[in-house]
Amino acid sequence: LALPLPAFAETRDERVAAANQYVDLALQGFDMTKMIETMYQPILQQVAAGGATLTDAQVAQIRQLYLDTFTDPLTTLMHDQSQIMADMFTLAEITALRDFYATPEGKSVMAKLPQLTAAQQPGMMALINDKMTGLMPQVLAIVNGEAAPEATPAPSAQP
Repeated sequence: LALPLPAFAETRDERVAAANQYVDLALQGFDMTKMIETMYQPILQQVAAGGATLTDAQVAQIRQLYLDTFTDPLTTLMHDQSQIMADMFTLAEITALRDFYATPEGKSVMAKLPQLTAAQQPGMMALINDKMTGLMPQVLAIVNGEAAPEATPAPSAQP
């Protein structure tokens, strides 16, 4: 009985409408191009680590390929998140997010998210690569109904 009545009275349509406002606001300050550019950087780094040198024209082609491939689908995916948000969050939570991203600080955060992704990506990729060697045999054993092999620690980059 102590719960506020508006929490029960809100509708999914109200949450979707507020989430749509949040998404529209978030996308105004979001640099989709920068985010997509972070996606192919590990490939360029692997190519360089393998001793190959790409020309500026090749890098530009890869960049354009990624932009052409991901810009529209990622934008659509981001717009679709309003439906998910409406199922996960309350109207008050969505409204708070929307209101935050309308502030100068919120706009600044949104503009910096691609840089955050780029800064985290090498560590994330290293972690995944480090763990997959030992993990895949165990996953395959489970899938095949076999006894899982002993976990072997992956080699560490530290001495």
